[in-house]
Amino acid sequence: MQPREVGRASASVVGARYPARMLSAVHKSVAEVSASGRLPVLVFDLDSTLFSTGLRNLKILEDFVSARGGEHPVLKEIWPTLREEDMGWNVNECLQERGVDDEALLADLRKFWAERFFTDEFCAIDSVVPGAPEFVSACHDAGAFIYYLTGRHVDGMAKGTVSSLIERGFPLFTGQATCHLKPDFYADDREFKAAALERIRAFEGEVVATFENEPGNANLFLEAFPEAKHFLLDTVHSPGAEAPDSSLIQMDDFTGFEEKG
Repeated sequence: MQPREVGRASASVVGARYPARMLSAVHKSVAEVSASGRLPVLVFDLDSTLFSTGLRNLKILEDFVSARGGEHPVLKEIWPTLREEDMGWNVNECLQERGVDDEALLADLRKFWAERFFTDEFCAIDSVVPGAPEFVSACHDAGAFIYYLTGRHVDGMAKGTVSSLIERGFPLFTGQATCHLKPDFYADDREFKAAALERIRAFEGEVVATFENEPGNANLFLEAFPEAKHFLLDTVHSPGAEAPDSSLIQMDDFTGFEEKG
């Protein structure tokens, strides 16, 4: 989760696109694995997977307009036109799409954004991806161990992350869920998640499914747990992301899931 240029999910992502049906299949598998006496494990990323960072970015941009709008009148012209759905990974792209090309302004905004985005205060602003709390809770109640694996870092985002999970209705502190954050801000996301695979294997359970927005991480999970189902959220991802494997299940959100019987 290092500061990077925004990248919206690409239309070139290929894979099965029957998320509601596949989510129901995951829930059913969780119950079956649990009934067999094994531990079903589900792995979830947070940003742009369970949580949308749009409101976080929008609030940062609002604060920037308040602080710098007098110096840059164009900001006050653009601000009323922006909505949560216009936000990407960070806030520069939405301004560039509206004709802002002042490099000094964009550099100032990027610094302003980076000082706030990776903080407890601002990550607590995030909204949930539709249907996410309900799906995660249903799988937890069916017996799944919930492994939140995020590129957020402990020293600066742990409090906001915990409060967001609890306040938005995600299971935590039940003895059947854990939240694994990076040890520090500068740790590489991909290396961190690759190292976490051994911790996941240490549960000696069965990884039933994983959920990610970054194609590279989703590919990593597919290679590590080929028997599981692997979902790729079609939200935002870093630019220059590696091509997603064609067997990844593409989805927009968690809506449409219905708990069966």
